[in-house]
Amino acid sequence: MPTEAATCSHCGAPDAGDLVVCRFCNRAVSAEAQASAIPCPSCRTANRWGKQRCARCQGWIVVSCVFCGSISPCNQAACLQCAEPFAGAPRRKAAMEQQQQQARIGEAVGTWGGVAASFLGAAAGAVIAEEIFEESSSDSYDYDDDDGDTFDDA
Repeated sequence: MPTEAATCSHCGAPDAGDLVVCRFCNRAVSAEAQASAIPCPSCRTANRWGKQRCARCQGWIVVSCVFCGSISPCNQAACLQCAEPFAGAPRRKAAMEQQQQQARIGEAVGTWGGVAASFLGAAAGAVIAEEIFEESSSDSYDYDDDDGDTFDDA
């Protein structure tokens, strides 16, 4: 943030630190203040860098970034913190959040699908094993001894 001058560089009047233009001589307080001025979107008053409200109309001269939440002067094209452009930012943020949500859903489906497949595989294996066991235990065998008598094993 640019430093604030203590007095006007043209007339020497005390600098209030809000406006870029001196209240006494109506000229820029300093070249630095003029170069970094933030024009108010409502009344077009040149305000000092680092201020959040217009010194004349009290309108906001900063905007909040929808991506990182930091504030930047309204005359900047992109956020000073994360460099995300302000134009179309809400639409891009919504699209990004939708993609992230779909990715989370896909991950959850993949995880739960794998768990469900394991359980289904185990359940199917148990049913098949039970059927095989029942089939083998219900089978009876007839044996013939040497003298022609038969007997049942079951």
